[in-house]
Order: sequence, then structure tokens, then C-alpha cells
Amino acid sequence: MKNLTTKLMFAAAALFAAGAASAQTMKADIPFAYRAGGKLMAAGVYRVELNGLSGTVLIHDEGWKTTVIAQPVTHIEGKNQTAPELVFACGRETCSLVQAWPGYAKDGLQFKTPKLHRNEEASLTVIHLRPDAAD
Repeated sequence: MKNLTTKLMFAAAALFAAGAASAQTMKADIPFAYRAGGKLMAAGVYRVELNGLSGTVLIHDEGWKTTVIAQPVTHIEGKNQTAPELVFACGRETCSLVQAWPGYAKDGLQFKTPKLHRNEEASLTVIHLRPDAAD
């Protein structure tokens, strides 16, 4: 039993280390107000942490005063994305984070977004992420 417990502890530590290693902090210039994680964010420069295994996206403003944790509703696959990016669905009144692509894997993340009005159409806006010099 002790041997099994030790193996499980090593496996949990390895998963935690892999999740930490796959996390990367990027920078995004988002020129419009948007919703993410149920919070309204102003236009500006943001630090974006893409946490691979956990699937969360953390978004911090430049002054680290506001942080949003966006939890995906599902993983999406098949884009073979080489550059990290955030995708927003924009309607008449607001934009909402709808996808995140980390760039180091073909899988992306899909987020829940508010429903649009009956006759409203959404357009997609892609914001490319760049490495954060603070790393």
C-alpha cells in the first residue's frame, strides 16, 4: 500500500510539473472592451497566461489590478495553430472571448459567450499574442 501511495504522489507531482511547464505568459493588445470569464474588461494591454493541462486562461491588466480566469466549456481541435491567439465574437454592443489557441498544440479552448440578440450577427476578431518580455 505504501508503494502505491508513493507512486501516486510521484504521478501527481509529474502532472503538476507538466502543467506548470506548459503554462506560458503572453502579451495582447486588445483595442476594444470585451467580456471574459463573466467580467467586462476595458480595451488595453493585457498579460495572458495559457495553462495547457488545466485549460484555464488568466488575463491580467498591465497594473495587475484586474484578473479574469476564463474556464473553457470544451477543447477544440484541428487548427494546427503555430502562433498563439485569442478569438473574440463581436456583436453590436460588446465582444466576448470565444476561443484561445496556445500555438504550441493543435488543440484550442472554447468559451461560453452571451447570446446575441435575435437579428444580431457576430463577427470574429483575432488578436495575436506575443511573448511577454517580463518572462
